[in-house]
Amino acid sequence: MSTGRSCQNIMLTVFTKYILAETDTLPAIGPTSLYEFVIAGNGVFVRARRCGLEAMIPVSMCEIRGLKAVKPYVRLEAGKIPLICTQVILAEFQSDLPNESLFWVRLEDKKWKVIKPRQIADENSVHPVDPFDLAGAAALLDVHSHNTMESFFSTEDDEDETGFRIFAVFGLLDTQQPCVMARLGIYGYYWHLNAGDVFILPDGVRDIVALKLEQAATLAAELEVQNEITAGCH
Repeated sequence: MSTGRSCQNIMLTVFTKYILAETDTLPAIGPTSLYEFVIAGNGVFVRARRCGLEAMIPVSMCEIRGLKAVKPYVRLEAGKIPLICTQVILAEFQSDLPNESLFWVRLEDKKWKVIKPRQIADENSVHPVDPFDLAGAAALLDVHSHNTMESFFSTEDDEDETGFRIFAVFGLLDTQQPCVMARLGIYGYYWHLNAGDVFILPDGVRDIVALKLEQAATLAAELEVQNEITAGCH
């Protein structure tokens, strides 16, 4: 076994725990845990805690007999990102068109602070000039834009967004109905969040997943009516 692999295994042993959900109440997350796996009656979950943010999200859903079921959760200590902060982010994203843009959101004295780091941006990507910026390391939210495209997490986003925080993407910024997609990431494991549970959204800004589901439901209803009309004509 290589020295690098040995060190990796030691790190996992020290900073990762494996919890069996044998009772209705799980033990508190260990103070030295980077993250913990919870093996529960309804699958395997991963959980983590840092100042201002605690979460547990599913890794794999399945039945494991003899253990208690658990529920995923995301807890932001300071609550949703205030409307004024969301408006500032949205306005800057729109002013930076056609380029993409990046913001970090962090807590200072239990209040949300929006930070726009020095960044390298074009129409297809955005990155901080200093990837080791301490302001970025302290951020609880990492928010970037997709200019005129819809909101989605790209393969490049998956490669970059490997820490423990909330990630969000704003898109369709050249329209009257911008959209946003949000997710919680725990070191490479992701779970979709409704953007309205993360941000207080300005009028007209929608969670893109909720919007797509509404559009699909509307289309299905229209098709059902059309089929009834067609059937009635025979």
